[in-house]
This record gives sequence, C-alpha cells and structure tokens, in this order.
Amino acid sequence: MAHLEQRTTTLSNPVSGTTPIQLLQVFNSGKPCGWLGHASNGFWFHYSSNSPQQQWVSLLMPPSTNFYQQAELFPVFAQHASLHADHLTQLQQLNGQQLGSLSFANPDNPVVKPPLRTPPPLTPGQRALIAIQGRKPFADTLVHHASCWPLIQTLQHIKKQADPNNRLQGLRWALRAQHIGEWVQHPRPDMDNYLQQLYGLEAVHAVLNLNQQQFTALAENRTKFVQVLHEVARTYCKNFIAEIELLQHLQPFIAQGQLQACLVYQQRPARVSQPLVLGFEYIPI
Repeated sequence: MAHLEQRTTTLSNPVSGTTPIQLLQVFNSGKPCGWLGHASNGFWFHYSSNSPQQQWVSLLMPPSTNFYQQAELFPVFAQHASLHADHLTQLQQLNGQQLGSLSFANPDNPVVKPPLRTPPPLTPGQRALIAIQGRKPFADTLVHHASCWPLIQTLQHIKKQADPNNRLQGLRWALRAQHIGEWVQHPRPDMDNYLQQLYGLEAVHAVLNLNQQQFTALAENRTKFVQVLHEVARTYCKNFIAEIELLQHLQPFIAQGQLQACLVYQQRPARVSQPLVLGFEYIPI
C-alpha cells in the first residue's frame, strides 16, 4: 500500500483556482476495487488486494499484477475523460454516471450526489445519462438529442439484417430505444437484466492501448482499420464470424466517430484467470 502515499503537492489549477484531485477510489459494479492516482511521473493504479480473483478494471490490467504505472492516463479511464483536462477531477465529477461498470469517488469527499431524474436540455449531438424513477440510484439510461434518432433507426435495421436471431451482444440496446419528444432514450447496454454479472465495457481503442488521437489516425487507414477490428473479433469473441459480419456493416459509422465499438466482458469462476468476453457492443457518441 506504499504506493497510495504517492500523492504529490500540486499547484493550483490556473483555470479554476482549485487544487486538482490527486487520488480517486475506483469501483467496479459498485464494489471497491482499487485506487487511481496522479503523481509527478504520471498515473498509477493500485488494486485493493493481492487476490487475482478480484474484479478486473480492464482486459489489459488484470489483478494478477497489483500495481500499474505509466505517463499517460490508462485508456480504460481516459475513455471517460476529455483531452487536455484535469482528468481525475473530471472522472470524479461524473458522479457515477459514466458508461460501463466503473465509477469513481474522491476518498476525501466520497459522497456521490443522485443524478437528475430527467435529462437536461440537449443540443444536437449531446448525450446525457439519467436514472429511471424508482430504479437504481445511478444512471441506467442513455438520453440523446432527437437528432440521434435517424442513426438509431439505421442501426436497428442493420441489427435485424445482420443478426436476425438477436444472438449477438451488439446493438441490442437499439431495439429498445424510444423517440420521446425532444430526446431519444435507451437503456445502458451494461444494465440489461441478463448481464447482471457484467465486469466491464471497454472501448476498442482502450483494448488496443491507444489514446483517442491514435485511434482516429488508425481509422483513417480504412484497410488497416478493418483488419484490426476483425483481428480483435477473432482474438476475443466466441462467435467471431457473426461479429465480423456485423462489423462489416458498422465499420463506416465507427470510422466516422458516430459509434464507439466496445468489448463487453463478465465475471468468470474464481478458478478461471481471465474474464469471459461476451462480444462487441456499439454505442452512439
């Protein structure tokens, strides 16, 4: 636990005048799993115990190694934060509303405020996360501006065409999406009832250990990009032939940044050392 003492004295944020957060407690599916910190030499993550059976935060960060450190924010966390921002403060401000099973809290002020029950006003391209009244006390619904509806209708058609028996994980949320007045809402993919043992929802660029800029550069090379996506499917997915067929239809939307491709993985018995990958999920950005 000596690594937890790596908090450093920091200068005030020149924009806000507040001291940036240097340490966050990380939760997976609501259960404490470790600490994420920022030191003078970069970022570090420390699992809460030495047990290899504890929950993973990332396919690339198994708990068989207890401590990770690198100069840039780990991709599994960076996918929830904007570029050129005070990353840990931004993650803490998500208030448990981020997509996927990970949530964060400031150990010095761990109170998580309940999210809004109705979406705020949305501008074209905007997305919010809300909790459904009477359900779980954290965001379990994605809400988009109404301009997203034509895209979701297109995705519904692709899902029915490429996966008529609805066997694949990808785009199941689209079949349940609703157009309600000024916004479009659908359940968070990782909150479906049949996925109660979900471990993680990890963006493909995080699985490849790429930052968003590197992933964008990869997507510009269409031939290589398709090859990489297909190889990810073959490496991780059980039904990779069906996954690749669906990927063929969705690749243009992923390359253009309209969809984020993620790998969904869940808990396995303690005797098994790695998560079970359920397949791809695709989420409108």
